[in-house]
Amino acid sequence: MFRCDFVSQKKVPKEVENNHRNISRIAGQVWRGLTPDERRPWVDLAAAAKVEHDRHYPQYKFFP
Repeated sequence: MFRCDFVSQKKVPKEVENNHRNISRIAGQVWRGLTPDERRPWVDLAAAAKVEHDRHYPQYKFFP
């Protein structure tokens, strides 16, 4: 969720935008630089999305 929003807000230079590995690396660096209070909304959104997913797909099991 954080990475998607990070890209949609155009915080990544155009020359990097097509290389998803670099986008993930940059977003990860930004994430690690956030304070716990800055991360909280994203953690809460992820938890809400997990609850919603579990409600819609109760039998789903992840198999890597």
